Amino acid sequence: MCKDMEEESTHIFFDGNKAMISPDIAPIFSFLIEIEKEVESIMNFQKKLDGINNQYLEMINFTQFLSNKLKENNIDFEYKFKEHPELVAEKFSFHLPVRSQMIVLFASLEVLYFIQIAYEKELDDNDRVKEVATKDKDFSKKFTNSFLLTEENSYYKVNRARLSKIDAGKLRDFRNSLTHFFSLPHNGLSISPGLLNEKARKLENILKQNKRGSVVFISPEDLYELIKSGHRLRMIKWGEDFKNNKTDFKRRMQFVINVVKNNGAVIIMNKNLNIK
Repeated sequence: MCKDMEEESTHIFFDGNKAMISPDIAPIFSFLIEIEKEVESIMNFQKKLDGINNQYLEMINFTQFLSNKLKENNIDFEYKFKEHPELVAEKFSFHLPVRSQMIVLFASLEVLYFIQIAYEKELDDNDRVKEVATKDKDFSKKFTNSFLLTEENSYYKVNRARLSKIDAGKLRDFRNSLTHFFSLPHNGLSISPGLLNEKARKLENILKQNKRGSVVFISPEDLYELIKSGHRLRMIKWGEDFKNNKTDFKRRMQFVINVVKNNGAVIIMNKNLNIK
């Protein structure tokens, strides 16, 4: 690879696992990585909470073990907790906010959507980008079918039997109902937590057998994996576009750079805030 090309031209190389990008588009990926970190934190919150709960219960059991040893050896020792340890453990019980998780995921999907508008339509004017995003239903359908509901999306491909019952229009209505009224549309799409996947599949079959309509339950994990695979597919397509026409790719990417520069949030760490 030519050193001048590495330093000067807009480029991306993606082998399916690792990416090599030029410095000018690095801010795009930095922006996306920060979003992914927040989404992962929200998606893994229950798992982390369960881990803390398990460790806390182990500490309680160990404390009980030590207490018994003190009694066995006639060692006088007394300590009163401000709150009974078992009551503290109960506080780790958590109502999983699946609707909130879905809303966050749809917000992250909007980022991919806006990036695609900037790239495909060659737009960086905020008003025009928003106009396409809200009014161009054909473009919205094309985007969904190109990056999410497609055999090229690895997660969709594995789960095609179930996810093929979803179309772009239903997914958009699903998103709108959640974000605008914290509710669900009457279009056959419902939510279930990932840990209830097996029961959700059984309920789908029961409703179908009883002629109650075709209902598909999707979990936040489903949408999360679809979006992750969608981002991966976006990188693959960018890599192909770069190989096919470097000049065209550079021109299109400049619009994406501008959109991210003008609208992307900047993360400032607490350690960098010199405020007393």
